[in-house]
Amino acid sequence: MNHRDNSPTASADRSPPPPYGQVQEAPTTDDSVVVTSSRSRKQQARLRSSFLEATCPFPPLWNLYHTLSVGRVLMLGSHEREPIFAVSRHTGWWSGQPDLILHRGPSDTLPPLAAGMGGVGVGRHSIIVLPSLPGSSLDSSQELLVRVNEEKNEWHVRFRFAIEVGPEPNSWRREVFEWRHSHGDVVSAFLDGSSRSGWKLVRLAEHSAGDLVWPRSSDGCEVVAVWSYARLSLTKVLKFRFLGSGATGVLGERWAIMAVMTALRMYQKQQRNRDAGL
Repeated sequence: MNHRDNSPTASADRSPPPPYGQVQEAPTTDDSVVVTSSRSRKQQARLRSSFLEATCPFPPLWNLYHTLSVGRVLMLGSHEREPIFAVSRHTGWWSGQPDLILHRGPSDTLPPLAAGMGGVGVGRHSIIVLPSLPGSSLDSSQELLVRVNEEKNEWHVRFRFAIEVGPEPNSWRREVFEWRHSHGDVVSAFLDGSSRSGWKLVRLAEHSAGDLVWPRSSDGCEVVAVWSYARLSLTKVLKFRFLGSGATGVLGERWAIMAVMTALRMYQKQQRNRDAGL
């Protein structure tokens, strides 16, 4: 099926917007992306003193695990007994914390590598807070994960973001990526066959696929990552795998952090909707 968007915004699909952090003060009438609230200012202030230089030790294939001792903290790693990152979840304005924090190691007492906040349910955009761009005077930067509805099927949604790609800052360029729900073989084939449906991350750049043999979407775009819910496990809740250029490292560390954070944020928001019976 062709998932291209025929809406008026489709012409911008392959023309990535500037970093959200550079335009966040622009006027908007959409309350889902306003970040100048008191809660957001407090969250950002707490993050500023914690962000460090970006690193990217994500394994090509990793899982997300429940921790039985601490309900709000999940662990990310290749194996349950060898966690690499803690993922803490926070709710309520009184916490003074972003909704989701990816920590720089297997403890929620460690500084954040990235964070997610903003929006309610799966119907709103999310703000992803990342380490600052090189040369920036800010301590962190912000990008948007935007929900996009198909014109022909309003129940068929995708989640889109733009981010810098490239192995080194001097070669960075901004590209657009899109999480699409998948019932095809790509999820099953690359996530050990236990999941028949999940999400695939598609690289929308015109030149991305070329003659490469990486997995492709039905419209010919390169698939650079997949994730799905884990099945038949008491502790494993999510499976994720980098594919193609996403696995080789050519897209860079900043892209990898954004890919991981958007998957985690989608999972969190879907879980909240499920718990609320939506």
